[in-house]
Amino acid sequence: MIEVEIKAQILDPQKIKERFEEEGGKYKISLSHEDTYYNMPKKLRDFRKTDEALRIRKSMEYNRKSKSEKQTHYYLTYKGAKLDNSTKTREEIETLIEDGEKLQNILSALGFRKVLTVEKERDLYHFDYKGSEIEALIDYIPILEKYFIEVELKAELDTQIDLSRDLLFNFLNKFQIRKKDSIRKSYLELILELGRMD
Repeated sequence: MIEVEIKAQILDPQKIKERFEEEGGKYKISLSHEDTYYNMPKKLRDFRKTDEALRIRKSMEYNRKSKSEKQTHYYLTYKGAKLDNSTKTREEIETLIEDGEKLQNILSALGFRKVLTVEKERDLYHFDYKGSEIEALIDYIPILEKYFIEVELKAELDTQIDLSRDLLFNFLNKFQIRKKDSIRKSYLELILELGRMD
């Protein structure tokens, strides 16, 4: 599966949430993510050079409006190298796992190197836009002390990437977010770039 994704920094998350609701966006769920990234064992390929990613995600899900209790799930995700020059579009393979800590122990035993853990606070919205189902996330990254918007579409084929990307940029225009605002770097890359690894 190819994940067509665009990310941009925002300054006023509350205003964007209000605009989401005005434009028919449906709040789905809030998420607290702890994403632990790994690199390959030494002398094998280096994900920083190949632009790949391997992570274990601890996802705590809850409904902010109804104040429901958090439910915890774990996922293993592989992300391939980015496929274009303006977005974060890449192949993504993800699977639900039962025990994140045991999997971390397995990876460590095999020589995989832990890079760091990225924490995110997220609100997920769903849009039906021009016949497509768009996921929109408002993210807060505590270590960066910044807010971001991420919008995503899934594409089955490479031939759908351009159409999906154009649709997402068209959608973001409704919120005064332009193509030039797109950030291709992952949160991991932004944190490593600043040397913020505490």
